[in-house]
Amino acid sequence: MRCLSAQAPAFLAPLLCWLLLTCTPAGAADTLKIETRTDVEATAERVRARVVIANGGTAPAYNLRVHLTALGVSDASPVVSRLDPGRMEGVSFKRDIRGMPTGRYPMTVRVDFHDANQYPFSALSGMTVDVGEPVNPDLAVLSRDLELQGSGILRFDLKNLGLAPARITATLVLPKELSSPAAEKGFEMGPRSEGSIGFEVRNFSALPGASYPVFSYFEYDSEGVHHTALGRSLITIAPDDTLFRRFRWAWIALAGILGALLILVLLRGRRQKAVGP
Repeated sequence: MRCLSAQAPAFLAPLLCWLLLTCTPAGAADTLKIETRTDVEATAERVRARVVIANGGTAPAYNLRVHLTALGVSDASPVVSRLDPGRMEGVSFKRDIRGMPTGRYPMTVRVDFHDANQYPFSALSGMTVDVGEPVNPDLAVLSRDLELQGSGILRFDLKNLGLAPARITATLVLPKELSSPAAEKGFEMGPRSEGSIGFEVRNFSALPGASYPVFSYFEYDSEGVHHTALGRSLITIAPDDTLFRRFRWAWIALAGILGALLILVLLRGRRQKAVGP
């Protein structure tokens, strides 16, 4: 399976956010291609988001459900039982933001769906949404990609560009096919300092060769304003080992046995020649 995704940050003005997931199971002629468009608009009282999912592939997708997590609340859309190629469906979400401090907050869209064999897939889109006046964090995030074989450490490099220390909460957001034993961590960064943070990631049900966009939100408060910096990474699932690598000790043992048999045959032939008629 191959998975591709493109994201865009969210602003106070109406936003267009695109998510593309393409899934091609090994040996399959058809392709699942789920395209998601998210429009986000914030007013003084609420945030509205409309998510449109479309099937741009050649195979139907089944049991599609959109999950939106923002401003401390998670909602799920009704299940779309089947989405044929060329078809689309739209769902809407809203959040009351009255009384929330000014700042920039995380927003995550996850789409769950199945193929014709009922194998589950999911795809993420990470963004931020501004409440009140737009603000920019003093935190710079440099993401690293990861090739995952069983488990591995996904790292992010950070720089505090501000003149004040920051108490940061880092949250890693993963698709359902991946997991982490500690997806949230807290730490402090001094003024004008840099460092790195790592998350252990495990493969739960992802297929070999698949690529998944993942996100980490780095949040902190400063002078009554909430800040969020967004990190984006790509996790690629390592392909299966070759048949030789998987059974290399069996092949080595078989080669040793065959070699020993060949030596015995050669020795017996020499003895027969030495004895003669």
